[in-house]
Amino acid sequence: MLQRILIVDDKEANLVALESLLSELSVELLMAHSGEEALALLLEFDVSLVLLDVQMPDMDGFEVAELMRARRKTRHIPIIFVTAIDNDQSYVFRGYESGGIDFLQKPIEPIVLVSKVKLFMEIDRQKKMLEDSLREVDQLKTSNELLLKSVGEGILGVDAEGVVTFSNPAAELVLGYQSEELKGIALGKEILVSTKGFKKFDWCTSNIYLCCIAGEKYHTAVGAFRTHLNYIIPVEFTATPVSSNESAFAGVVLIFKDITERRKIETELNYMAQYDNLTGLANRNLFNVTLEQAVSRNGSAGREFALLFIDLDRFKQVNDSLGHEAGDNLLKEATERMKSCVRDSDVVCRLGGDEFTIIIESRNISQVTERVSAKIIRSLSDGFDLMGHVAYIGASIGIVYFPDMADNAADLVKKADTAMYRAKERGRNCYQVFHMGMAKEIEEAVDTESKLRESVKTMDFFLNYQPQIRMTDGATTGVELLLRWAPGGDMISPDKFIPIAEETDLIGDIGEWVIDEACRVIKDWEEKYNLPDDFTVSVNVSVKQFKDGSFLECLNNKIKENGISPARLELEITESLLLEYTEYNIKYLCDIHDLGVGLALDDFGTGYSSMSYLTKIPLNVLKIDRSFIDDMSSKEGNAIVQAIVALAKGLSLKVVAEGVETEDQMLRLSDMLCDYFQGYYFSRPVERDKFEFMLEEKLGFKSANIISNKNSG
Repeated sequence: MLQRILIVDDKEANLVALESLLSELSVELLMAHSGEEALALLLEFDVSLVLLDVQMPDMDGFEVAELMRARRKTRHIPIIFVTAIDNDQSYVFRGYESGGIDFLQKPIEPIVLVSKVKLFMEIDRQKKMLEDSLREVDQLKTSNELLLKSVGEGILGVDAEGVVTFSNPAAELVLGYQSEELKGIALGKEILVSTKGFKKFDWCTSNIYLCCIAGEKYHTAVGAFRTHLNYIIPVEFTATPVSSNESAFAGVVLIFKDITERRKIETELNYMAQYDNLTGLANRNLFNVTLEQAVSRNGSAGREFALLFIDLDRFKQVNDSLGHEAGDNLLKEATERMKSCVRDSDVVCRLGGDEFTIIIESRNISQVTERVSAKIIRSLSDGFDLMGHVAYIGASIGIVYFPDMADNAADLVKKADTAMYRAKERGRNCYQVFHMGMAKEIEEAVDTESKLRESVKTMDFFLNYQPQIRMTDGATTGVELLLRWAPGGDMISPDKFIPIAEETDLIGDIGEWVIDEACRVIKDWEEKYNLPDDFTVSVNVSVKQFKDGSFLECLNNKIKENGISPARLELEITESLLLEYTEYNIKYLCDIHDLGVGLALDDFGTGYSSMSYLTKIPLNVLKIDRSFIDDMSSKEGNAIVQAIVALAKGLSLKVVAEGVETEDQMLRLSDMLCDYFQGYYFSRPVERDKFEFMLEEKLGFKSANIISNKNSG
């Protein structure tokens, strides 16, 4: 803290003497030789004390003092007169009247001078410290007022009686009051609202008052305030006790914020977490909670209830052919139809995609459930008007009863899902009640999966070979490789283990092994036999393999590694491949065709693909499913096969009839000019060495010879 002393004397010797006496002090000394010079220095510098000579020419000390007292900046600076004049009473009075606070007689006593100057310097120092403190307090007050006015939360000052004494602009805005209107309002009477029904709020018994009077903060996230217009708004607030010199509890500072928007967002998020956005039905999360509650509630009461697992038939076909918007409209309309078939008390949920569940609680549960299931199937069988197109779907429903068939939520879902798949196997658009035989099937499937995983580690599989015979000359022009599996020597049907391999994603490794084996076989036969140019080796490819982005690269690598002609290899696909990701799969099939690999559409007529896709897929072969061959004895069945053959020829495709088991079937197909035959009539699937023997023996035989041989056999 810098302090200055101004010494005023017209004699240089006096100035030097005073400067010498005060040199021990940590102050800055200013020197003036006249009153005019002194006044000029006072305008330029802040001075703590003036030592002023009385007798000076032009302007004496008294005049200087009077002028100092007349100016705002200098009026409070202490003045000590230094004079050689006798201590005349009237003289002294004039000095005090002009503003002096003390007199020092010349010659000056050094000790007296220094002591008095030190005293005034200390007084000045404390004065400046006080001024600084007051300035800081004033600045703090200004900052606090600015903070209170600009803060986003509402702030209310409340006295010990619960009366508002202060409010900031945010509080006034939220509550709809002017500042003066809020002051004097009883908080408990006008603003605070009890969250306990219609109970009137009492300040003195409130949790706010009781916590704060005990010196603790009170916070709640579920408060309610009443606004000036009598609206009730949700608020979160914190009440902090305030003390004073007179009392340990002088009131409360209450900080609050309106959480109306937050509540709205929380409600929306809670809804989104529990309900399906498209249909408005309970989603999988809420379904799981509801099912657990149904198990607990009905289990303790000894009551039955039913769980229905519903899958829409042919929904993916509609979604892919008409687009996702049409698919969404179908799901919304299907939801309304299902809801119209049940009571308000029944819980309809959408698990995702085209899967739905219904929880039904009722007396005579089995009769009610089966009646509801039949109504749903009838309702969903009617056409859906989708953006100008009429689409037809159906529903496969699995039913399970609590507690007879399952006594916990996980088993209920698993068994209802199993029953639903059995309904699909029965031909779709029907319902199936779970039975214990299905439980055995589940156990067998689990056991099969375990064995399958072990077999995949060592690729403990083998292939059977079934020839394809050309109609015109009876030549063996191709062979289909059929995957076989016999863990522990027990043969397991592909119809059982292939779906499990697909569900567990083991099919990728198995399929890669089959492709590799096919390429090796082709390489061996190209070296060993003089194969006809059109001789092909066919293998089945799972839909799951096409979803693996590495399949195309793997296929190309196997062909190159074995150095074979890609035209020798033929991949058989099913129509189900076109039910999902249609455009993607068509592009993928085109990429495979570009490698030179042949493509055959297997089991044609059993799926639901659009005929228009046949013109987009680069097919080489159309294979007629054996179910149509079996039905050729009927007029209708015969007509269907004839139409498929004509369609294939119209598209310039080779047509292969699978499952040819009788001479009559072969002759009918020959009359239809079917290109190729495959089935037990010619050969069952056999092991490689047996097929190679047949290849050596029968390659190039004529069709007539085959027929005569069969007749003679």
